[in-house]
Amino acid sequence: MLSPSRARTTPVLAVACALALSGCSVWGQEGRPDPVEPSAISPDSVVACEENGDCGQAGAVRWSLPLEGDFYLERYEQSAPLLRPAGHWLDGGHPDPGAVEADGILFVHTADTVTAVDTATAATLWTESLDFDVAWLGMVGPTLVASAATSGRDTTFLRLLEVDREGARVVESDLPEGLEHGGVLAVDDTHLAIRESLPRDSGKDPRYVLVEAATGQVAWSARLPSGNFHALAGETLYLQYTPEDEPAVIAAATGGERTVEFEVPESAGEESEPWALPGGPLLFDTPDCASGIGNCWSDRITAVDPADGAVLWTHTAPGQIVSTTAGEEPRVYVRDEDGYRALDARTGQVLAEDGDVDPVALLGEFGAERPDSDAGMSAEDYDLLPIRPTGPGVDAAPLDGLAAGAEHLTAYAGQGGEVVGAYLGCAPDGLRPPSMDAPTGGTTCAQPRLFAVDY
Repeated sequence: MLSPSRARTTPVLAVACALALSGCSVWGQEGRPDPVEPSAISPDSVVACEENGDCGQAGAVRWSLPLEGDFYLERYEQSAPLLRPAGHWLDGGHPDPGAVEADGILFVHTADTVTAVDTATAATLWTESLDFDVAWLGMVGPTLVASAATSGRDTTFLRLLEVDREGARVVESDLPEGLEHGGVLAVDDTHLAIRESLPRDSGKDPRYVLVEAATGQVAWSARLPSGNFHALAGETLYLQYTPEDEPAVIAAATGGERTVEFEVPESAGEESEPWALPGGPLLFDTPDCASGIGNCWSDRITAVDPADGAVLWTHTAPGQIVSTTAGEEPRVYVRDEDGYRALDARTGQVLAEDGDVDPVALLGEFGAERPDSDAGMSAEDYDLLPIRPTGPGVDAAPLDGLAAGAEHLTAYAGQGGEVVGAYLGCAPDGLRPPSMDAPTGGTTCAQPRLFAVDY
């Protein structure tokens, strides 16, 4: 049953099509005039670029493999469709599929299933079923962390998995039984932070809990002000909150004790977000200011001493932080109004610009652009709206005719340092009209695919 808390607005025409179980499209046109042509991801087996001789070419399919389970095409009034697990049909609270890569393994979540794929061979290494729909998947060191969707309510579903190529093993956690929380707030290479969920009128500060991911043990817990943004470095949690009628403040807690508190520097802007760099400065950026528009002319990426909040340096232009690296030569990678920059985290000095910046440090910037739909187009044209790879220096053509409902999941570095994008989609010849024996009342996908595309 579809509960009220998870209901979503569904286009009336789409529901009508489902109830009629006919071949009508969301745009009201009947059937498909001709069978859709297959594409590179159509074969019901692993496909590798070596077979086509186009490895490394922008927009080429590096590999493709079939996915287990039932899927359908979720349609929208103003944007391209997306491939979704059939169990989420008419479920407004469902989380989107996603993926994270680590050490040559791509971990993909669809509904309550996590699949591990070898990025070099496209071989499925293992599949793990969880007892909740995964909303977020991330790596904390060697530990895979899975968190459930809140869907407007709090959740206690959090799973720590010790993973390798052989499988996944649950790491037992000593989190307080029945602790309600809203998911993972911040992670670093060793720990993750969550926050107790309290009623709005409780009058208490929430309890923050820091968990060592490798063991599942609680490193510390403490009642702290409810923060808007959070950053983590080892056992130190930085939370940003705004007292009533006061400037934004950073509070740091180590071992469960508040150790320091200072105001967010004025140069960082009112909507700045903290980045914690182990052994280095605490950084602030304002993501919406990367283009230098709006009220961002005076806001700057700013580095402060985490011990007292003293400003160490500010970047020369409005922008946002893309990633950081720690170590003896810590780096900050940023996007500003002029492009991408690699900065010395200790001084703010520009070390590399645009094409000279290592693209692997910018993986989070590689994605894809989904096109808007046109109410006058045919059902076939709508279903096959091409997705276009995007990212630093990327000038790839749209993936026309490759997949229906295609969605970019993540980007990862190939064996040679090249950037590869992981996608979910339906082979174009795998679309099936509504029918009585289908797993959903909408257009179903008989050939769901996980595939990778070279940038």
